[in-house]
Amino acid sequence: MSFRLPLLIASVFTIILGSCHLFDPKTEKDHLPKEEKEITKVDVTIDTSNSFNSLFIDSADVRTILALNDLGDTLFNRIKSFYNSRNYQYAWFSKEGLPEHTVSFWNLLKNYLNYSKDSAVYNKWLNDKMETLIRVQSIRPKNDSLYQNAELLLTRYFYTYADHAYAEDPDFDIKSLEWYIPKKKLTLEAMLDSVLTRHGQYADAYAPQNPQYLMLKSQLLKYKQIKDNGGWPAVNSKVEVMKKGYADPAVKALKKRLKTEGFLTAPDSTLDNTYNQELADAVNALKKTYGYKPDGTAGKTFLKDVNIPVEERIQQILINMERMRWMPGNTKDSGRSIIVNIPEFRLHVYEYGKPAWNMDVVVGKEGNNTTVFTGRLSNIVFSPYWNVPASIVKNEMNGKPGAAYLARNHMEIVNGRVRQKPGPWNSLGLVKFLFPNSYNIYFHDSPAKSLFNRDKRSYSHGCIRLKEPAKLAEYLLSDTAKYSSRKVDSLMRTYKEKYVRVKNPVPVLITYFTSWVNDSSVLNFREDIYGHDAIIAKKMFLNSVGTSYSRQKAVKDSIQRVKDLAMLKEQKKKDSLAKVTRQDAIKKAETQKAKKEEEQ
Repeated sequence: MSFRLPLLIASVFTIILGSCHLFDPKTEKDHLPKEEKEITKVDVTIDTSNSFNSLFIDSADVRTILALNDLGDTLFNRIKSFYNSRNYQYAWFSKEGLPEHTVSFWNLLKNYLNYSKDSAVYNKWLNDKMETLIRVQSIRPKNDSLYQNAELLLTRYFYTYADHAYAEDPDFDIKSLEWYIPKKKLTLEAMLDSVLTRHGQYADAYAPQNPQYLMLKSQLLKYKQIKDNGGWPAVNSKVEVMKKGYADPAVKALKKRLKTEGFLTAPDSTLDNTYNQELADAVNALKKTYGYKPDGTAGKTFLKDVNIPVEERIQQILINMERMRWMPGNTKDSGRSIIVNIPEFRLHVYEYGKPAWNMDVVVGKEGNNTTVFTGRLSNIVFSPYWNVPASIVKNEMNGKPGAAYLARNHMEIVNGRVRQKPGPWNSLGLVKFLFPNSYNIYFHDSPAKSLFNRDKRSYSHGCIRLKEPAKLAEYLLSDTAKYSSRKVDSLMRTYKEKYVRVKNPVPVLITYFTSWVNDSSVLNFREDIYGHDAIIAKKMFLNSVGTSYSRQKAVKDSIQRVKDLAMLKEQKKKDSLAKVTRQDAIKKAETQKAKKEEEQ
């Protein structure tokens, strides 16, 4: 099970590894300019009831801001057409926070800047603003002059980037950019129809041509047919784990469920209540698509995924197709590269665009989300110190750990900051891998090896823990003769921090795909561990059906409400008792006072 790197990350690695002239603005002079399309009319069918984004910018403000900048007629008209097609709803900012596609485009733009040095798409003010917004996720954009200017700058660079990046692609239509960011909510059925009939947003003229997008699209007809035929049956087991030899009506239900999706081909007449080898093989095939270890058994956690309705799977495919819009299909990948897909909990290494090897990883738990971004792995740190983040010192060490705690955990305070000394006790393990970024995310070893035995691995504070860190270190330094496997092992165990620069820095991409087609042409699904799908679903669909994240959140919220009610009831009880106690005390005092007065 692996990602197709040239399919999923073509956009990033084209920028990083492609021929330099592809992004050289001078090449535009070598090509005849393409004929400009007519300006799109304002789409008045879009309003606050059906818009993808609830934040709108006044058309007069757009004209004023564009007029103040020397854009030239072509770019001016493109941007005007872009916002006409959206009825002037924001493309890059929303009231809820920074949209996922904005972060995706920002990563593309940063990589383009790093490798092209094209100052035409750089603005220091915008750079500082965007880095802050991405890093501090609690900031909520407003419809003011600051965000209006940032909005139009991003759109300007969106078109300039496309002009340069696709300068040599005769088939690229600049008009298609108007369709890259959804404009209007549709029902799930209407969007599915748009894909299958190739109309509207999913018309061939507007659809990206990268193979991964097209393969996801090809899966939709199968799932629509399943939906039209009534979906698949739910499987409710009485036991924690069903396995070979177990007999129960739930086994027959599981067989029907697997047959509906095509994982079991046995005739209906043979579907009995006994869990046999044929069912175990089918279960394993489905487990692989969901990211479970193929042990032939059907436990209750696995059955939760099995019972996800087909409508949600269709929604999941459509959401990930939207993510694929940011992944151009034309790639000139070369050399080594690394991708980590967060919901898959896997790291994949590629050579010249082809899979080389992969390993399990642990990613950030909810609340400490691993950030989606791109970078270049340039340094390896053997026997590293761990500089403990201030948030962990505050929340997990009570703000100021004492001498006994420091000694027990091999820690020390240097320049007012807590750090953990190198060694097997270190939370970063014996080695870490750096790819400079604004989010302080990196790869590292871990002493907590047992977590790698779990199917779902989101436990870290945001960085990515590697199951086989020594293997990655040896691989990255294989082009440097003095760093043999023995030398790497020695450096990991000297307990003395040492930085080693990677001779040829390796591109790294951290992604968030919950559905994709692997190298064996098998459709994969994963859990929406951070709720990104849930956010997009509400924006894309008039009748969104929720995700694994939103269901779990609903359960957590329900449990919390019960706890809150219990606490409120207990507090009322305490307040009532306190009131009675006060009243008794007052009554007693009044009685004693009256008694004294009588005695006098």
